[in-house]
Amino acid sequence: MVPYKPVAARAGDAELGYSDAKEIPPSSRSAAAIRQSKERTRRWALAGAAAFGFLLLVWLVGVHRSEDKREVFGPPPPLPQRGPKTGGVVPDGSTLLSRAAPARSYWDALRPDLRYLTLDSWSGMSGQYFTALSLLYLAHLTQRVAIIPSFRDWDHYGDSMITLDLLFDMEKFRQERGALFVYWDEVKPLDRQHKRTQRDAIGCYMGNNAFEGGRSFDEHNLDQTIWRVARPGGGNLQHSVESFVLFDVDEKDRLARLHKFADAEKREIPENMLGSQVLCYSNLWDLSHAHALADGWQWHEGFRGQQRGDGELKDMLGISARGTHPEWWAIGQYIDFAPGIWDIALTAAMRTMRLNYVPKNLITIHLRRGDFKSWCSAGENCTPQMDRYVEQLTPLLALSPPGTKVLVTTDEQDDRDFLRQIDALGWYRVDHRALGTQRTLEKKYGDAWRWADAAVDQAILSLGQHFVGTSGSQVSLLTELRVAAWNGGETRLVERPS
Repeated sequence: MVPYKPVAARAGDAELGYSDAKEIPPSSRSAAAIRQSKERTRRWALAGAAAFGFLLLVWLVGVHRSEDKREVFGPPPPLPQRGPKTGGVVPDGSTLLSRAAPARSYWDALRPDLRYLTLDSWSGMSGQYFTALSLLYLAHLTQRVAIIPSFRDWDHYGDSMITLDLLFDMEKFRQERGALFVYWDEVKPLDRQHKRTQRDAIGCYMGNNAFEGGRSFDEHNLDQTIWRVARPGGGNLQHSVESFVLFDVDEKDRLARLHKFADAEKREIPENMLGSQVLCYSNLWDLSHAHALADGWQWHEGFRGQQRGDGELKDMLGISARGTHPEWWAIGQYIDFAPGIWDIALTAAMRTMRLNYVPKNLITIHLRRGDFKSWCSAGENCTPQMDRYVEQLTPLLALSPPGTKVLVTTDEQDDRDFLRQIDALGWYRVDHRALGTQRTLEKKYGDAWRWADAAVDQAILSLGQHFVGTSGSQVSLLTELRVAAWNGGETRLVERPS
């Protein structure tokens, strides 16, 4: 191959670097021509430098913006786990229930060849969500179909009742994780006046905690009774995940314990408890594995947030391996908010920070006050002071790059001095009144807008690379877990005054 040689078009081209141009004696060039050539070279060099500088500036701005801008929200994408016998489509209510569903009696809606697990809802939205995670987890471990209860909470959300998929993308979760579940609405319709359906008895074994007041079963014309039958392990260990699994699979032992209890209490056993097709518990909020309970963990300590154990082994164990909140690590971390919730949450967050994107470097704070003040018997000093949040925020800022923004949600609306303290710190406070969020929610969700309002704030809080919350709040507990699982972030909880 012949090497390429540039050809000089004119004598002056030699001054621009063409070495093969014919050499011209200096004496044959005028001084004016030389000056003109040098000036032309200088102008080109300056123009080239300016263009290079502009391109460099554009590149730096683009890189900076791409590093700051967050594109993905919610749980990381998992590997698909699809049902092998359904052509890649996970069964739903159309196949997990009989053709009669929803039916006047739940017995007519269930398939005789499948086993089901259920419980009633309780607490506010966060408590009911957390309990649904436990139901899904235990159903998965015991190879049952979970019947998720309807959500109801008159105290916080009015008389509306919803199903979980209004707030969370449950169909995405079903298809990605192969989860088998239905809703009570699909089994037996709501019948708040008890006129359209049959009154069904349903016996439920005691759960792992003291909360046993259900909120939704009566709305489906279900007559619930609770049976405090001891499980394998006794003591605190009978509330472990392992004990629940053994209690389920060893039907002979379970029924023996049940009949002994019924004889002692002189009670008639409901039909569903005489077999294994429908198993019910009173509550399953915040499960724990046996090794955590053996080390002294108590169910009520879940309100304190993530377990931070002492000792060399526990320090080496990841949070997901410490035996607490297993329903989150097996189920909850894979459940995303519904797209409609994300749309409103992201808009509110960006408007609050006066940005057209969500920054990657962001710390969120949940300042829970509201009902903490009304629950406080002392009447004063019922909620943490602002400096306690600043104290917990400081080490998280040290882990973050300069300019990291702090985004705050709070249920406090009326204490102007408290709100001014937040603003004086330079934090970005989500003010839904100023943003008009309620109008947007009412238009989209109707009388269920308060449920969506609670979910929107949780979605906003999940955006934090790190998080500071309030101990004793289930919103803060869930956000801790989301930030840890979704963003790999550090979290802190501020203790309430004793």
